[in-house]
Amino acid sequence: MQPLNDQRNLRACVSADDLRLILSAVGAYAHNREYRELIERLETKAVSLGIVQMRKTK
Repeated sequence: MQPLNDQRNLRACVSADDLRLILSAVGAYAHNREYRELIERLETKAVSLGIVQMRKTK
């Protein structure tokens, strides 16, 4: 089995509550560009699953 070298290959299974909690936790780091990109990807996935609404950006 080969290790995952690309972040797109990781498909973690988390519940809707877990995803909300993760978004809440990393939201504190939204001032950091790297975290903003992660938050945007997680929010996009959460919105597509009907878990959360996309937050408004400035």
